[in-house]
Amino acid sequence: RELRSRASEILASIQQNLFERAKEFRDEHTRVINSKTEFYDFFTPKNAAKPEIHGGFALTHWNGSREVEEQIKNDLKVTIRVIPLDDSSEPGSCIFTGEPSARRVAWAKSY
Repeated sequence: RELRSRASEILASIQQNLFERAKEFRDEHTRVINSKTEFYDFFTPKNAAKPEIHGGFALTHWNGSREVEEQIKNDLKVTIRVIPLDDSSEPGSCIFTGEPSARRVAWAKSY
């Protein structure tokens, strides 16, 4: 009886806990990157013979070019995962071309 009456509360608590853990993981594994060299260093495995799993996101300025996105995918197997909607309209310069960029995007490897 008690479980039935508290089920909604218990499930909401579990959901909130999972959300907080996921958010904390994302925040701990996201890095703002401001140069092409730093970007390539971030995503290049330290040991090419036995590459480690890379569980991180890089927030960079990008000019919106599909050609640049394709080149990064070919070079590093990294793609844009999301274009953040919240607080992402920070003007800057694309780290790959130097062209104007209205916002940062999140890059990551897919496994």
